[in-house]
Amino acid sequence: MNNLQSIEIPAVSIITVGMNHLSYLKGLLLSLFKDNSLAIPFEMIYIDNCSSDGTIEYIRANYPMVRIYENTTIKGFGENNNYGVSHAKGKYIAIINPDIVILKDSIESLFNYMNLYPETGILVPKLLNPDMSIQYSVRSFISIKILFSRILSKGNDSCKNKYIDKYLQKDLDITKIQDVDWAIGAAMFMSRDFFNQLKGFDERYFLYMEDEDLCLSSWLKNMPVIYVPASQMIHNHLRASSKINKKTLIHIQSMCKFFLKNGLNPRRNKY
Repeated sequence: MNNLQSIEIPAVSIITVGMNHLSYLKGLLLSLFKDNSLAIPFEMIYIDNCSSDGTIEYIRANYPMVRIYENTTIKGFGENNNYGVSHAKGKYIAIINPDIVILKDSIESLFNYMNLYPETGILVPKLLNPDMSIQYSVRSFISIKILFSRILSKGNDSCKNKYIDKYLQKDLDITKIQDVDWAIGAAMFMSRDFFNQLKGFDERYFLYMEDEDLCLSSWLKNMPVIYVPASQMIHNHLRASSKINKKTLIHIQSMCKFFLKNGLNPRRNKY
C-alpha cells in the first residue's frame, strides 16, 4: 500500500458490499492493491452481508488496510452501501461491486473528470465482459413497453426488438464521453456530498432498481449522469436465471416501487 494512504485523508472511498463473493473479491482486491494500485490516496470499506465463505478471514489476513463492517442480519444493496458511505472519509465515493476488476487508471480517470467538471452528478465507467467484449451497462430509463419487451424476451440482451435495443443503448458510441440516462450500479462515482444530498440509495428497494432510481434523482436535480469510457472495468456480471425464482419476484417488487414513485414513463426532465 502506498505510504501516503496511511497519513493522508483519502481522496476516494471505495465502497464494496459482498455476500459469499470471495472468489470474485480476490480479483477486485488484487486489481486495487497490487496489479493496478491507485495513484491517489484512497480507502476501501467492505460491508459483509453475512458471508459464510471465509471472506472476512481472507481480507483480514491479506488486506488488513481494508475497513470491514459485518452485518448480523442480511440487508439490501442500498442500505448496505448507504451504511458504507456513512463511514467514508473521502471527498469522492466509488460504489464498486465485488465482481468488478478495476483496470489501470480507471478510478483516476473518474477522479480527474469530476475535479474538472464538479457540476456533474454521477460518473459511470465502460464495463467489459470477462472476454473484454462490451457489456450493455448503460441503459435508457425503463417504460412499460420496455418492461413487457424484457419479460417476453426473458431478459435476453441479444433479442431483436427496438424497445430492448433502445433500453440497452446498443447504438451508443462507446468511445465518446457523453450523458446517459443511467447505468447499472456495479460501478458508480460521485462526490460524497452529492450522494448525501440525494439521501443515498432509496432503501425501500431491497435489490434491483435502486441504481436507476439514484440516477433519475440526479437528473431531476439537473446534475447529469456521465459515461466516461477512459475508465474501464471488467464486470463478471452475476445474472439471475431466466426462470422464475426469488430474485425474479424481488425484481418485480422493485419495479412496482419504481413506477409508483416515478411514474410509468420516467424522464430526465420530468419536473
